Amino acid sequence: MRHSFTIADRDHAVWLARAGAAYRLHVGGRSMSVSLEPAADGAGVLQFDGARHDVVMARDGDVTHLHIDGEAFAVRYTDPVRRHAGSSADAAEDVALAPMPGTVVAVNVQPGERVAAGQTLVVIESMKLETSIKAWREGSVAAVHVAKGDPFERSAPLVTLAPEARAR
Repeated sequence: MRHSFTIADRDHAVWLARAGAAYRLHVGGRSMSVSLEPAADGAGVLQFDGARHDVVMARDGDVTHLHIDGEAFAVRYTDPVRRHAGSSADAAEDVALAPMPGTVVAVNVQPGERVAAGQTLVVIESMKLETSIKAWREGSVAAVHVAKGDPFERSAPLVTLAPEARAR
């Protein structure tokens, strides 16, 4: 099955095929065996060609937040129909939502500020794990919905970027 993911503002087309109890992941010219052994609280062990990596995951719609070997990644799944239709983003795509309940540790931006793709907007803490919520595109901050120390629920709006100018 063909999939498309965005990691650090870069699109990756992958092909995933069943291979016994695991899967075969094809990325670019590389093919590897992958499997996930889930555990409690979103934790688990992810294996790539037999190399084991501890992982903690939190899913929020099309975005999965991963902590792998001490590094944090936000992986956005792109629906193939939407990707190939070239549809423009809607207002919901301008809002960074909380991937899990937690507390705000730091707010690094202010309304009106220009941000670059990958720039940290806010840092949150959930279950003793800090996660940097980063800008998924460049733009201007329209609103910051939280302050340092604020508690929030899953899917709470954290930061809104101003809508991009759409070509007509």
